Amino acid sequence: MKAALLVRPGELVVDDVPEPEPGPGDVRIVVGGVGLCGSDMAVFRGKWTAPHYPWIQGHEAFGRVEAVGDGVSPSRIGEVVVVEPNVACFDCPQCARGITSSCRRRQSVGMNRAGALAEKLVVPSANAWLLPGVAETDLVCVEPLAVVEAGIRRLGGSVPATALVIGVGSQGLLMTLSLVSRGASVIAHDVSPGRLVLATTLGARPLAPDDAGAEVDLVVDTVGTPEAAETALRHVAIGGTVLVLGLESTPFQVSAQTLVRRQMVLRGSLTYDHPGDFRSTVGRVRDGTVAPGRVITDEYPLADAQRAFETSGSAAGKTWIRVAGPDRS
Repeated sequence: MKAALLVRPGELVVDDVPEPEPGPGDVRIVVGGVGLCGSDMAVFRGKWTAPHYPWIQGHEAFGRVEAVGDGVSPSRIGEVVVVEPNVACFDCPQCARGITSSCRRRQSVGMNRAGALAEKLVVPSANAWLLPGVAETDLVCVEPLAVVEAGIRRLGGSVPATALVIGVGSQGLLMTLSLVSRGASVIAHDVSPGRLVLATTLGARPLAPDDAGAEVDLVVDTVGTPEAAETALRHVAIGGTVLVLGLESTPFQVSAQTLVRRQMVLRGSLTYDHPGDFRSTVGRVRDGTVAPGRVITDEYPLADAQRAFETSGSAAGKTWIRVAGPDRS
């Protein structure tokens, strides 16, 4: 089969590799397409080291089941599915608490387990979620939407009435879309004019100079830099929440006095917990509550994977790579 192979940081080559065989409890998927996200770019650029070279990247995948391993019903063959790429051990203390997102032995497709930028992919049957009759652009966005939905769930209770989303790359755009679908009034902030324009089509308004003193109930930081943290702390209302999704490693400063006097909650959120977060996300897409494909702006074929990675950072919205078109019946 064909696969996009990262042969060294910054260089992808499309070449032949052996087809994977499904083991017990697995399904093999003919990959329809794969979305690109910040973690993919970190591996591509060498900021995060690949397990070895060449390496197959990609984890935001959908496709069609073509084969099953022992213990999996043959009735699954032909299903159109989206991939939940984080595979938990279900045995460590974190898994026992239901926090599979912090599983000590987690395997992640495209990170420490063979990725999805190939014509075929093997994953556990429980990590292939049935989702027929949905547009390909929506299918390819289900996994990053699950990250957003998990963050919102972890807030607890109802969604605040007002929100500021800092950083409207694909994750911030999906957060904007999800918050608006729940009735929140959303302000978007980004250095990219193109991303801000796209955010407005999803129901947000840009942060304006007149908003210097504006305070909101919820600030979502998808960037994670000290500068983003300063903006978040400046705009969160007393008693409000700052939800951090960005994975930058540079420390930012916040004093105990700020936390106490503002009576604020500072909350981090990492991916999602199996199976509840993915199940609920699939349900919201299936019933049409949210159409995450609205954040897609750029599409490339597998043969142009190199160009897709090189240009995705400057795209106004989300980039995906088409591998093969599944039968969406």
